[in-house]
Amino acid sequence: MYKVIFGLLGLIVLSGQQSQATPLRGTPGYHNDAYQIPVLPNQVRDPVGYYHSKEQLFTLVEQENWPAVVKLATTLTEDYQNDGVTWYLLSLGYRQQQRWQDAIAPLKKALQLGVRLQRLPKWHDNPNDMMMTLAELYGALKDKHNAMMWLERALQARWDDKPSLTGRGVFSRKPNLHFAAFAQDVDFRRLVGAEPTAESDRDARWRYDLHYLAAEIRRLHVSAFHRMSEQAFAHKVAQIDKRIPALRDQQIVFELMQLLGMLENGHNFIIPAWGKVGNYQQLPVQFYLFEEGLFIVAADAEYQHLVGMQVLTIGNTPALQALAKTGEVNPRDNNMQQAWLGPYYLSLAPVLQGLGIIEQTNEIALTVRGQDQQAQQQILTPRAIQFNGFPKLPRQHSHSGPYWSKLLPAHKALYVNFNAVHERQDMSLDVFNQQLRERLLAGQAEHFILDLRDNSGGNGFLLPSTIATAVLFEALKPDGKLMILAGRNTFSAGHDLLMGIDKLTSAIVVGEPSGTRPNAIGEAGWFTLPYSGQIGVISSQFHQQGAAEDSRVWVAPDLPVALMAKDYFAGKDAVLEAALTSLSGTSR
Repeated sequence: MYKVIFGLLGLIVLSGQQSQATPLRGTPGYHNDAYQIPVLPNQVRDPVGYYHSKEQLFTLVEQENWPAVVKLATTLTEDYQNDGVTWYLLSLGYRQQQRWQDAIAPLKKALQLGVRLQRLPKWHDNPNDMMMTLAELYGALKDKHNAMMWLERALQARWDDKPSLTGRGVFSRKPNLHFAAFAQDVDFRRLVGAEPTAESDRDARWRYDLHYLAAEIRRLHVSAFHRMSEQAFAHKVAQIDKRIPALRDQQIVFELMQLLGMLENGHNFIIPAWGKVGNYQQLPVQFYLFEEGLFIVAADAEYQHLVGMQVLTIGNTPALQALAKTGEVNPRDNNMQQAWLGPYYLSLAPVLQGLGIIEQTNEIALTVRGQDQQAQQQILTPRAIQFNGFPKLPRQHSHSGPYWSKLLPAHKALYVNFNAVHERQDMSLDVFNQQLRERLLAGQAEHFILDLRDNSGGNGFLLPSTIATAVLFEALKPDGKLMILAGRNTFSAGHDLLMGIDKLTSAIVVGEPSGTRPNAIGEAGWFTLPYSGQIGVISSQFHQQGAAEDSRVWVAPDLPVALMAKDYFAGKDAVLEAALTSLSGTSR
């Protein structure tokens, strides 16, 4: 599961009763319960020895030597009791040996004190993750009462992968075996969003999904009503409920997409590709918005002749008017995100129908114009949606991995393309960055170009090593230029990287405004609708990457470069060329 970082949830009092003054929801900025946690003696027998032992503990965890982890963590927690990390690692050592009962008390202590495991990103240390782990521990002990209590607490604290509990998650297709003893109980199945076993007709099933989604929005979204009223939300839900008998499955999915659209921030969407019913058909072409208008940049084999053509109308609707309509189903952080994702929504046939752009979805007419400037009509037949992530502008290089680099000797520059925040199978991001640093230390480059134009996110826990590389470059080459290429697709964890480097260096941003804000509601809280199986995301955390009062709607480029269709189809990378021209000290 991609956990994108930073928003800590409020802690809870770890007695059997929840404190009336301490809500489960919220972040440390919204309330403070730390004054309830006593400071235990801060004296250790040998401070330096304690530090070295703690370093050894990290090494033992990395080696997965769990008996040794338990032994050393026990000594450390006896010596010093104010550090949540050592309590967490003690619990982890017990858990990895399936010593479920022994793992509970130290994990509760870790939850009480709070934990950050920056050196061990593999292990989940967020408060709601620890609450879920406590539920699993009690579940493994077949203690249903305590398992359900901690499960409810985790969900109330916006734990964001509920589908994984029933084997319906994006990243986990097997049910959570810790709860096997009562996995078929009605109350457990209802709590975790399993498909109800009772027989019901089609309309009742869709109504169940509708109200489940509405409840998940209220549970998961960090601030669902920051742009709309609760009354407007409830009214929309009631409207959909009433209309369900008259709507086809795909039309109901469209209505649910509109419901999410009311949230008006990014990280809220349905992927209508993986459900049991209601999946979408998609046009066999990829649209992209350039300065000159909407163009086709990729197509299935049968429609390759359309690549490079400008789209003038979809049905009878002018292309840019159609694009504007997609805002109804594209909740976004800013309108650069509309430029990025609006063309994707235009490729979904039921969305076009739902927005009133077309009447029928079996064949869709486009009016296009090629280099001869002659308008012509093309009839496209949609096919089943094939979702492999939101589309990126096809580039003219042959690399497809999440990160790669090359030296540009003519410009004395090291170019790094980083287009997804996840690990390569053949090389971790830490190792990749170590190689970059070795090149910089060897004096192989005077300038550093980091290309984030296609980086729309991933696992933000992986970012520190790349930020450190950028900081090292600026320290080594104070007269060199650190340049970041950014644009509409620079989003989520990719944008966190842009902000992390921008705060610590004098980086020059080249390209377009970014696809999100420095401070924005984000994260990917997954849901799977119980009956239809439709999968989507609700934004569950607030990410403050900028200053507390940073109100920017995007990160604006220092060196703005327009994306022109004439450049792109001529094989010209205008953004990279502008960056390289800047390195030479000349202007165009």
